[in-house]
Amino acid sequence: MTSIGMYLGQILEFINKYVGNYGVSIIIFTILIKIILVPFYIQQMTTMKKMKEITPHVENLKKKHANDPQKMNAELMKLYKEKNVNPFGGCLPMLLPLIILWPLFAMLRTHHQFATASFLWLNNLSARDPYFILPILSGITTYISSSMIATDKSQKTMNTIMSAVMVYMTASLPSGVGIYWVTSNIFQIIQQYFFLRPTTEREGESLNERNNKNGKDGK
Repeated sequence: MTSIGMYLGQILEFINKYVGNYGVSIIIFTILIKIILVPFYIQQMTTMKKMKEITPHVENLKKKHANDPQKMNAELMKLYKEKNVNPFGGCLPMLLPLIILWPLFAMLRTHHQFATASFLWLNNLSARDPYFILPILSGITTYISSSMIATDKSQKTMNTIMSAVMVYMTASLPSGVGIYWVTSNIFQIIQQYFFLRPTTEREGESLNERNNKNGKDGK
């Protein structure tokens, strides 16, 4: 983690040479990371879409083999193989932003230049946000981002818990980490909006067609 933090510091120093503000440098760094992860994000969303399509089959298998977990797992693996679905595919976009959090935290604590770096209302990027603005933004953006892809009640409950955890973490960590996390969430929200919008529109059109058909049949 220390070596990762060292490399992060070098990257931020390089960006800062051209922009002259460490807060802006963190935002640019975050956007670059998210852009690099776009292909993996597409893979993740494709996997999620396939998983959603086979959910009825998965539920049937779970009910059918409820008393035989080994058989159930074997049948699930068979189903995933038949449908060409990797349930763990595309995990990198979710994991990498979290992995970067801790080296970034260590780097902000050990690189003294961040103690005098200012950004908007912040006068010290290595200290906590004194006005609690970043923690609130962190919780809100985490919830919105997660809710956009939530498919059931349990996931929505988990989103609420995760959002509360991120509020606590952002309130406890240097404000530079908060800038990173909020920027990452905003990018994710925009990305999901454009990626999910065509699917939502198609589902809406299909629903309208079914409603129109039912209306005609009822006459």
